Amino acid sequence: MENKTSAINIQIDSNVKKEATMVLTELGLSMSSAINLFLKQVVKKNGIPFEVTNVAANKKILDVVCALIMKDGKCLIARRNKDDHLKGKWEFPGGRREGLEDEKKTLERAFTEVLGIKTKINDYITHSICEYPGHIVDLKLYECDYISGEFKLNIHSEYKWVNIEELLDYDLADADVILSKYLIKKYIEDSRNSDE
Repeated sequence: MENKTSAINIQIDSNVKKEATMVLTELGLSMSSAINLFLKQVVKKNGIPFEVTNVAANKKILDVVCALIMKDGKCLIARRNKDDHLKGKWEFPGGRREGLEDEKKTLERAFTEVLGIKTKINDYITHSICEYPGHIVDLKLYECDYISGEFKLNIHSEYKWVNIEELLDYDLADADVILSKYLIKKYIEDSRNSDE
């Protein structure tokens, strides 16, 4: 099969280029190989393969963990109370991480305190970084299975089990929109792969 390549012309600070070339030479890589590796990671991660922020000095970063909780092929979303800072938006349930708390422990605590349910927390999926008035949210998403428990609604007014492809039909919080777009794309790709 023919290997097709395409040229890229980029502008870069000459000092950055010089320093990067020295590092890459020590690693045994050319600039072209390094850029190729970077772009492959962009495709694989469906985004920049490292954290990129432009944080204003006066904005607090909130470290939040949420879950894609699955039951009978549907995922759980919950609607925040209207008097909450998210003003009735839908979200993947979760909670704010406390200090250096393990992310899975954050989820276990949040599900017990906020929703009153037990889940099996599986693998990390992806995350989104989103700027809100007054703060920035770094929202990490884990895959979880619902096990048991009657739902309590403390900070939420309602919850629903929905198909992944229907997520964008709901008025989601901005950070959850980013996660939903990723999940829908992944769901469509996984469905295509299973049909082949």
